[in-house]
Amino acid sequence: MLKSDVRSFWDKGSAGEFWAVGSDAKSRFLTEERSRYQFEPFIPAFADFATAADRVVLEIGVGMGCDHRQWARAHPRLLLGTDLSWRSVAYTRERFDLFNSKSNLILADCERLPLASDCVDIVYSWGVMHHTPNTPQAVQEAYRVLRPGGIAKIMIYHKWSLTGYMLWMRYGLMRGRPWRGLEYIYANFLESPGTKAYTVDEARQLFHHFSDVRIAIQVNYGDLLQSEVGRRHRGPLLSIAKKLWPRWLIRRVFKRHGLYLLVTAVK
Repeated sequence: MLKSDVRSFWDKGSAGEFWAVGSDAKSRFLTEERSRYQFEPFIPAFADFATAADRVVLEIGVGMGCDHRQWARAHPRLLLGTDLSWRSVAYTRERFDLFNSKSNLILADCERLPLASDCVDIVYSWGVMHHTPNTPQAVQEAYRVLRPGGIAKIMIYHKWSLTGYMLWMRYGLMRGRPWRGLEYIYANFLESPGTKAYTVDEARQLFHHFSDVRIAIQVNYGDLLQSEVGRRHRGPLLSIAKKLWPRWLIRRVFKRHGLYLLVTAVK
């Protein structure tokens, strides 16, 4: 039931769709790409798209296909993409058709990938696995399909984040329910139902089968109250906070309280 609710949520609006503005499909995709890398400039360095050259790459959760197209530009030997949402697969297919790119796109559940074991050199997933009900199984699937020595580049949400604290203040403290924990807050008020977030130690445990795991914490545009902060959150209080938010201080003092955990793991 929860997975159906997750699929339904993303079928109503793909990640990053609020950035896709323009008079035609091509301009909407280009605007979304510019905005994505403007507000998340750390993605290219983390993904390291150029390493895809002549390798087999799988992206789990293609969204609107922005990062997926960067993988395609690097000329992989084979590019594969999956998503639970038909809307996301349709957007990515449209994008690839418009820009003459190629990928094997599949509507699939990241907990049960329709791929053989040991067949992929790079697995990439940006902000996806914390939405599926059984995140450990999703990580296990990424491990299974990777060849020995293959690399996983996966972003999942960080529990001790400014985004989490702000959501707790709004949906816990200000509603007279300060006892609501961050697990409840993330599951009910951040994106799709059941969304999870992890401590660094919990993330290490998720990836314990990998031979080498490196984790970095990254402050994101939600922590900084920049751009749109998700289609669930609007209102005058947020508009005021965005004008007053001390971004320079957050970047300097609260670097360990970003929403993103950037996980690089070698099989």
